[in-house]
Amino acid sequence: MSGTTLTPNVDGGLKSIKLKKVEMFDDISELPDCIISYIFTKLTIKDLLKTSILSKKWCKLWTLRRELYFDIFNVFEYTEQQLLQKGYLIDVTVHSTFSSTVERMLNLDISRDPFVKRVDQFLKHSHATIIDSFLVNFYLDSQQQSIIDEWIRFVIARGIGRMELLFCGSPYTLRNMPRKPYKFPFHLFPETNASTLKHLRLEYCVVSIPPNCNFIPFKNLSFLSLISVKVDGVFIQSLTQLEELHLIQCELKSLTLKIVSSSLRHLKVSLCYLLYGNFQKDVNLISLDCLKLISLDYGGRCSANMNFNTPMLNNIQLYVICSEQLLNAFRLLATLPKLEILQLDLYSMVPTSLKITHPLEHLKELNLIFIHPFDTPRKLEFDLSGILTILQASPLLQKLSVMLTFPEIIEDQKVARDVDTFSHEEVKVIELRGCVGNWYEIEFAMNVIKYANKLERIVLSPYWRDTVESVDWSSDLAWFQNGRQRITEKFQTEELVGREKLVLI
Repeated sequence: MSGTTLTPNVDGGLKSIKLKKVEMFDDISELPDCIISYIFTKLTIKDLLKTSILSKKWCKLWTLRRELYFDIFNVFEYTEQQLLQKGYLIDVTVHSTFSSTVERMLNLDISRDPFVKRVDQFLKHSHATIIDSFLVNFYLDSQQQSIIDEWIRFVIARGIGRMELLFCGSPYTLRNMPRKPYKFPFHLFPETNASTLKHLRLEYCVVSIPPNCNFIPFKNLSFLSLISVKVDGVFIQSLTQLEELHLIQCELKSLTLKIVSSSLRHLKVSLCYLLYGNFQKDVNLISLDCLKLISLDYGGRCSANMNFNTPMLNNIQLYVICSEQLLNAFRLLATLPKLEILQLDLYSMVPTSLKITHPLEHLKELNLIFIHPFDTPRKLEFDLSGILTILQASPLLQKLSVMLTFPEIIEDQKVARDVDTFSHEEVKVIELRGCVGNWYEIEFAMNVIKYANKLERIVLSPYWRDTVESVDWSSDLAWFQNGRQRITEKFQTEELVGREKLVLI
């Protein structure tokens, strides 16, 4: 056969193929199909097709690939810069009320038809008898309904286990472009084949069980993620074996969401809505009856009538807009006997008047993230002392992390105050991120050092999120370096026992 040289990447993939006429024993084509398919998974489509010219035996080996991934890079075989040069991507200036930004977008006029054609040709030439996973990530919609249906028909016939149809086209999503979403074809799934699908992720689709469907679709589906999907609640409730569910920016048919499941373990619900004419009204999660649920990420209103029957719930993330919702959240959280990890994304400060009547008896880790805390005319009133109320109500808390996004120096600095004496016997680590040396940051650090008896360290840092790189105390002399100096001077002048626990990074 014609010899090959496969150059491995650092991650174990195959980087390139060099072709040379060499007579040698063909070991690879003697391997089992499943191993050959795995090897071919490491190749791009372009390199995969090159293997067909190596020998007669290899002519159709590439068609055995069982994991199929199609996105703009994989299909066109170009880097982002090359896609720009070819015109598949374009930079567009987007104007808003206060600013203008340049966004990189797909040029559908020259990219969509070639993308669809290449995917279609690949599938038509495939001889795989089993397809394990199928992913398409591109800006597609109802205009491609019939051809996408054929793709799905193809993978269904081969026992598809994992399917992802990502038609928002991330990261090059087009804004405000009118189009009709792709309608997910339940009619293509006969009862026997629907049972093989275990993982389903859909973006920009319509999902609704047809009225003449006389069987439960996807009875073995364990993972379902719906993003920007118009979804029928009947479909969700029919998934009796579902273990993980994501509903993100979905259009639902009711203002209230109730979920009952004996199998669900992980749930994420965020920014779902009901459409009233041209207006969107927020959908609120009001009831959970999920005995096995262990994690919840809820980006919606925390209402007073929320009712959870979730005895195993261990990890929660909530978004809180105002003080009323914060109070509702703590009333709910106090009813959860297994809660150990809590994250609150806050759009206002924690009021010092907050009354937590029932303690969070099992909470061990608390993360508080203040979202744009200074986008308010009352920013001079901002402080962190209300957090101490939550600390007192969490007797077993071991780690407290506070993050201030987009930190800002307050010009009129107040004097740090001593709060009412309290004692905490468990908390060992406290982090304050987005710290730039304001009076309320110093006040917070002073008080927790005084009253947290088992505290091992308190970390103050200007880093406010993981994605920010090369930000340290010397990045901006007006903010970070001067802030660090203010903190250092304050703690040097105070007769404060335990100040050696302070860590500035």
